[in-house]
Amino acid sequence: MELASPWLLWLSIGVTLFVMEMAVPGFVLFFFGLAAWITAAGSYFFNWTVNIQLGVFLVASLISLFGLRSLVRKIFIGDSKDDGEDSIVAQGGEKCTVTRAILPPADGQVKFAGTFWRAEADEAIQEGEVVQVTKQNDLLLTVSKIERKHQ
Repeated sequence: MELASPWLLWLSIGVTLFVMEMAVPGFVLFFFGLAAWITAAGSYFFNWTVNIQLGVFLVASLISLFGLRSLVRKIFIGDSKDDGEDSIVAQGGEKCTVTRAILPPADGQVKFAGTFWRAEADEAIQEGEVVQVTKQNDLLLTVSKIERKHQ
């Protein structure tokens, strides 16, 4: 006696992978879920053995992952461009708050635009201080204390 149809199991695996994609960064599980659905469709129309099902899943996963990833990322995430001079962070001068003290040479953390970033500075900066972004290197911000005008 069979517990469930193979196509139904593959369909369930696909749904599970799609749901997991929402919780995991990287946009990878989507393609394995797509491959599981392709395998489910094949299993529904053809009486495939387990080995054929696994082979189809493997091939479909690789084709969808490497063939469609850049196309689907553009659709869902948008065109990614380098953070050149157009980037708000790359322009510098933006203000943010230190959320974990920066004690050189160790990194600290700042909150910028609602997101936490690793941050470095040339001098020690305590938690809670408002600082200015001077440079961005990937996910690391270089910050400096804001010079106060004396009256």
